[in-house]
Amino acid sequence: MEISIIPRWFIKYLSNDFFRQRDINILISNLFIISVFILFKNTLMDFLNLIPHFCLIDKLFGVECPVCGTLRAFCELSKGNINKAYNFNITSLFVASFFIFQIPLRLFSLIKEHTRDRVNLLSKYLGNIILIIIFMNWVIKFFTKN
Repeated sequence: MEISIIPRWFIKYLSNDFFRQRDINILISNLFIISVFILFKNTLMDFLNLIPHFCLIDKLFGVECPVCGTLRAFCELSKGNINKAYNFNITSLFVASFFIFQIPLRLFSLIKEHTRDRVNLLSKYLGNIILIIIFMNWVIKFFTKN
């Protein structure tokens, strides 16, 4: 569930080692995304509201998809509004924590390369746990909808 959005051709300039490139990409990607939310916290929602929204899961089943509200929740988290973020999508708190946790985790992996396998395993397990939490939250919402 790690985010790595930096083009591979750019990351190749920073390292020749594939696994190191992966850590660098995840680190820079998370820093970039968190920075965007922090820098544009007051205008990001206005911009996103200009983009038409359509949720197929909502139209088919009458319940929001597992991640509906996550982007709005991230915007609220960047402003420090934890309660509003919680109301948009409770699982966004777990996802945001996971992305923030990736920064020291990847730094640690880059500094102490012998721990890379354990770092990747920890990241994989935490990512899977968060995906299970997202799915369980969605199932609960699905069966408790009005």
